[in-house]
Amino acid sequence: MKNLLLAFMMLVIGGCGATGSPVLDAMVGGMSVTKVEGYFNLDPEQEKAFEKSLDKDLQRLKKERLEEVAKSLRKVDERIPTEKSDSQILGETFDLLEQEYVRASGYFKNSALQLTKSLRKDQFEYFEKTVRKEIAEDRKESVENKNEALRERYSKQIKQWIGKMDVHQENALNQFITNKPFPWKERIDNRENILNTFIEKRDDSKKVQAMTEQFMIDYDQLRTPEYAKAITQYEIQFKDFLNKFWTSLSTEQKREMQISLNKQAQELDRLAAYSSLSK
Repeated sequence: MKNLLLAFMMLVIGGCGATGSPVLDAMVGGMSVTKVEGYFNLDPEQEKAFEKSLDKDLQRLKKERLEEVAKSLRKVDERIPTEKSDSQILGETFDLLEQEYVRASGYFKNSALQLTKSLRKDQFEYFEKTVRKEIAEDRKESVENKNEALRERYSKQIKQWIGKMDVHQENALNQFITNKPFPWKERIDNRENILNTFIEKRDDSKKVQAMTEQFMIDYDQLRTPEYAKAITQYEIQFKDFLNKFWTSLSTEQKREMQISLNKQAQELDRLAAYSSLSK
């Protein structure tokens, strides 16, 4: 459910140069506007209106936030050469990206509200059927398969930041995934609970709109207590892993991280400038 309403926001976090954190990518990776549209079986008119609204929100985000994100990335870059082995720079960068994720989601509130406001009864039913099928399939999939997919995502993200990992770093990542398991059950239960709540409200447009708005500006408050506790603990463990991982980085990997940060910052600046010129 969070995947659905935040999917278009991930186009910015993942597709415009500011790569999201591995944990966030694990939660919402693989989404696209096409998939969002498919969840509700939108008709051509709805698709056109949704994409137009989305583009408007996206342009505003580019204009108002991307330069600030670029500055934050450059500050991380400037710190790398002088950071000591006990630095918490990677954990702090995780927090930085997560905060930007939260800020960005609010920019897409209007698109989400317009989308849900346009839905017909049969589209709510189509959505419910589609998501319940995904939840059932998710419950059937083995933890081993989930963890392997997670490992691949983490590996891809790390490679984007520092280049190729050595054998010891790969082993450390594998051990983390094995010893500090992602809360898959709580995540699935949480998705089902939110789906049930959303469907219960479908006949009351004001309640649907209120819940949709909360998705975009304060999603954490919609989590079940069990998932909120589990994912908070997992993120603490993940940041601890990142900070220990920093101690294993070679000079070449740190240099590669600086190059990656600079490339992403330059791309964000380019997009922000292009957005301003197009107005």
